[in-house]
Amino acid sequence: PQYRLPREVVDTEVQRLTQMGVEIRANTRVVSLDLLFDLGYKAIFITIGAHQSLRMGIEGEESPGVIDGATFLREVNLGLKPSIGKRVAVIGGGNVAIDVARTAARLGATKVNILYRRSRSEMPANPEEVEQAIEEGVEILFLVAPTRIKRENGRLSVTCLKMELGEPDTSGRRRPVPIKDSEFNKKFDTLIAAIGQAPQTPADFGVRIGRGSTIQVDPVTLTTNRVGVFAGGDAVTGPATVVEALAAGRSAASRIDD
Repeated sequence: PQYRLPREVVDTEVQRLTQMGVEIRANTRVVSLDLLFDLGYKAIFITIGAHQSLRMGIEGEESPGVIDGATFLREVNLGLKPSIGKRVAVIGGGNVAIDVARTAARLGATKVNILYRRSRSEMPANPEEVEQAIEEGVEILFLVAPTRIKRENGRLSVTCLKMELGEPDTSGRRRPVPIKDSEFNKKFDTLIAAIGQAPQTPADFGVRIGRGSTIQVDPVTLTTNRVGVFAGGDAVTGPATVVEALAAGRSAASRIDD
């Protein structure tokens, strides 16, 4: 979002690159790495990000008024103003969920609720970002998970379950366990799902894909299973920060230049 990474900063960095001689071809879809090698390129660095939002897997998530966080943020960054109404629910507990909630508030939503199935101590979002969201009026409902969505009279009726924490799962965080007979409903104009994202790497690229649809690389050299092909950023790590993506780019550039 622009409040965190102003457009002016991005424009300045892009201008600096072009002044250094970097050619940027926008609106160009790459369908084959082999074709790039045939065109004379000696090395390829894949940094396509992770823009495919994960599905919640609940009844009614295809209802009008339910959108994914990545699409929502992309539309806002393009200068569009999605119609979200006054009451907005955001599902998730990561940085994208926080970005979505703060952006929704800036678009005029008067009531923004984040629904997160674990407690605050398990929340993966940056603690400072969480505090800033709360200061801006975002309300976080912890230990709550949506189970069903139904559109009624132009609004979304979201059925939720209260949760309690059980034993740690594979992520090391305590697993949320539904509490019996704890269902309740809340009404919203829009529900935005931000429970995670994954890369969409074309199969024709021929690179090895691992857990979470991320590209597998050597952690030191960032080389893939293909000679001359490197990868980094969210396409390798899953959703992370701009700083981490920039660090991967610097590392890859150094290795490519070796």
